[in-house]
Amino acid sequence: MIHRAALLALCLPFAACTGESEPPRYSLGNSEVGVFRSTNAGSPISAERIRGMSDRDVLQTFGAPALDRKDEPARVLRFQSDACTLFVALYREGGATWRARHADAFDPQLRPLPVDQCAGSVAAQRRRVA
Repeated sequence: MIHRAALLALCLPFAACTGESEPPRYSLGNSEVGVFRSTNAGSPISAERIRGMSDRDVLQTFGAPALDRKDEPARVLRFQSDACTLFVALYREGGATWRARHADAFDPQLRPLPVDQCAGSVAAQRRRVA
């Protein structure tokens, strides 16, 4: 009997590790907590990693944008996944290469969410660039 109790005590801490991990949570700005759910969430990509990317790097990472708006010297690309919308703002000066300066992410109800989770989801589900 003591051996069973000892074995149970050793195995119990690992029982919680056998299930799937919980989806990432984020603050909705009030007391409400959002849960990021995607059929293919991919690996998170930080806003810091996106900042400084050339337009070519952005397209290679996220695929074809759903929207590409240019108003010199600014350009905004909008990308979609099943869980979110990602906006990447690029700028250039004097005809230089477009460079990403800012990224924003929103859930399907257009509430802000962390860029890293959304960017990972968009990259994992990227559309082919024509």
